[in-house]
Amino acid sequence: MRDLRREKQLSSTALADLTGVTPAYISQIERNLAEPSLSVLRKLAQALDVELLFLLEYDTPSDVLITTVNDAVEQTFAQAHAKYQLLTPVRLKNGDKPDMSVVLVKIDAHKTDYDEMVTHDFEEFCHVLEGCIEYRTDKRTYRLEEGDSIYIKKNVPHLLYNPGTQEAKLLAVLGNIHPHLQNG
Repeated sequence: MRDLRREKQLSSTALADLTGVTPAYISQIERNLAEPSLSVLRKLAQALDVELLFLLEYDTPSDVLITTVNDAVEQTFAQAHAKYQLLTPVRLKNGDKPDMSVVLVKIDAHKTDYDEMVTHDFEEFCHVLEGCIEYRTDKRTYRLEEGDSIYIKKNVPHLLYNPGTQEAKLLAVLGNIHPHLQNG
């Protein structure tokens, strides 16, 4: 935890202030002299911008990390109309960033994900879990129903639109972390 705190350029006092504990307690945790409660661990994970499991010692390999239902937080962004829930970790247990991200995307009825088409330098795969979606590219519109999937190469301008009367849910696999969900 000490290395992560230093990487984030936080003093033990600053981390203590963010988590509501004393700097001495932070020092004890970092030296394995104290075992913090689950609530303190959650606050530490939030302050250090990592998943809770990242702070715990497990026998799992350092290249494996499980994201629990409590770790996947739904996010919205000012420039986006969709809601996003990152299902893969932002960082693996060894600190590396994953090469891909899996995101649950929710788009309200008669809404687009963004106001304009977006282009990104990674490939994208989407599977419609619920509802229907129109995947609009600069050349064509593809209508996808529940259970349908689409694969888009990188740098293809596109926009998602929900023509249905209920919220649509998509599972998106992106070639690297979604730029708006990236943390560090």
